[in-house]
Amino acid sequence: MKKIISLALSGFSVFVSISAIAQTYAEEALLFSRINPGGSARIQAMGGSQVALGGDYSSAFSNPAGLGFFNRSEATLSMGTNFYNSTSSYLGNSTNDSKSNFNIPGFSVVFHNDKNSGKLVSGNFALSFSRTNNFNQNFTYQGYNPDNSLIDYFIEQSNGEHPYDPNYYPSQFNDGGASQYNLTALGYHNYLFGPMSEINKGGDSSQYHTYFGAVPLQYERVQTSGAQNQFNISYGLNFNDSFYLGATVGFPSFNYRSQKTYSEAFPNVPNTLLGFDLNEDYTIKGSGINTTIGAIFKPKDFIQLGFSVATPTYFYSVADNYSATMTSTWNNYSYVDITYPSNNRHLDGSYNYSLDQLIANYTLTTPWRFKAGATLFIQKHGLITAEIEQVNYGKSSLSSQTDGLDFTSDNQEIKSTYANVINVRLGGEYRFGKYRARLGYSHMPDPYLAIQNNTDNSINNYSAGLGYRTTKFFIDLGLIQSQWNSSYNPYTVYYHGQSPVVTLQNSNTNVMITVGINL
Repeated sequence: MKKIISLALSGFSVFVSISAIAQTYAEEALLFSRINPGGSARIQAMGGSQVALGGDYSSAFSNPAGLGFFNRSEATLSMGTNFYNSTSSYLGNSTNDSKSNFNIPGFSVVFHNDKNSGKLVSGNFALSFSRTNNFNQNFTYQGYNPDNSLIDYFIEQSNGEHPYDPNYYPSQFNDGGASQYNLTALGYHNYLFGPMSEINKGGDSSQYHTYFGAVPLQYERVQTSGAQNQFNISYGLNFNDSFYLGATVGFPSFNYRSQKTYSEAFPNVPNTLLGFDLNEDYTIKGSGINTTIGAIFKPKDFIQLGFSVATPTYFYSVADNYSATMTSTWNNYSYVDITYPSNNRHLDGSYNYSLDQLIANYTLTTPWRFKAGATLFIQKHGLITAEIEQVNYGKSSLSSQTDGLDFTSDNQEIKSTYANVINVRLGGEYRFGKYRARLGYSHMPDPYLAIQNNTDNSINNYSAGLGYRTTKFFIDLGLIQSQWNSSYNPYTVYYHGQSPVVTLQNSNTNVMITVGINL
């Protein structure tokens, strides 16, 4: 089963951003480990910095000790809209694309309980929900590729299979064959390539060729959707208004879908292969559990120091589903009519072949997360807060729940590919009466040990917001602008020129509102 899906996906997707497309199981591990801090519009407007700042439901995810600051019960609802934009560059062509979606990134209810028992002042129980990843994106690219075609990728993937077995071809692409669930099977059943024995009687049937050497016009549209969320059950304690402790049991989940349409056309060779289209549909769903503990200490009234530790998330149930269909269109070319059977040929001269839905089940464990920060209060006029977060993406791991599914090589790839990084977040809030004004910034470094396709995959977030608070209710507005560069490999070849690379400039604007009432 491992070979089925990994080969089917090989070369057709790459990690694009914090919320993007997974190519291999190793990149799936990064996709679901590289998360945002989540939280209310207030916290998001301050760069997501919250480990040393309490009194907001966002603390449940980042540092549950912050729940100890509540002196009354509270309920909140957050709503948001994301506006994603991309500019792709491919073989001298640029294409702009965009996508927007409305979502509910958070809600909460906090129950306050006065203790007044010695140094223990109060305890607060909270139920909350936070969105940590938004996968709603899309991009397109196109251009004439003078170096290679997807057909060349198919040939390279097929060459050399059982070279000493002259009967191996063509059984490897048929039911029960080693390449039955490989993308190359789609190319073979669409007659895009064939064995050398077709053109050289008695030739090596483990080596392949194609009759089509024209320059293809390549086009692809990639659309992703879904989100990663976490439901939290938390408790925070207040000791003498100077020391705060808290713990959270989190239940994260994700729902990711990638739909891709790739095509090649050969307009300069109108008498043979006109072109082909490949449609892929890939979904991943998972649910898990983690724990976060934290503390906040106030050595002076004007400063707070916060620390938290989040255990690895154990996604105990991850399911991948993949299906693909390829259709080729011909101009009544005799190569197809004479050499191959026509059981999957349509009246218009086109051929199509599909891979049935492929399913893999496994577990994913994400890295530990360590946070430390400080908040400085400027009398009653406002505050400045900052934090750092250490995450070693190379510590993610995968294990199988399916017979025959082995992750040894994927886990080794994770260790050798991903880096130990320090994320930085900082923000400030200015208070004037019942009104608040906020600014923030955060930086997530490139998670790769080596630069990928000469592209820095770091993410910068710039944020701002306003707020209005009374003794009975409050409303906060946050505006978060994320910017990053990324790259995408449609496929990889080793002997047919350079592998094609799409470079992307990405931005996402998140407009968020949080409304809360004091109970």
